[in-house]
Amino acid sequence: MTKDLHTPDNETLIEFPCDFKLKAMGRKSDDFIELVFDIACKYAPNTPKENIEIVPSKGERFISVNITIYATCIEQIHGIYGDLKKHPEVLMSL
Repeated sequence: MTKDLHTPDNETLIEFPCDFKLKAMGRKSDDFIELVFDIACKYAPNTPKENIEIVPSKGERFISVNITIYATCIEQIHGIYGDLKKHPEVLMSL
């Protein structure tokens, strides 16, 4: 599911620059955490690892990787979510 971040007159609903929290879900592994972090850093290179929050699922087979980036434009966010959506290890992103 993709949520449009623009108004009908194509203005963004987010004021930039801002801190933006993204979330990606996948199978529990250190590789998955690094994958999500690497994709985020491709578009927001100054993101520190301290901005990563890991939330395990109830059965602990899956994890949610939450990363807060400093976003300067909507293209950063679209780029990150585009790359996450294309990656086969990412089950869902919000």
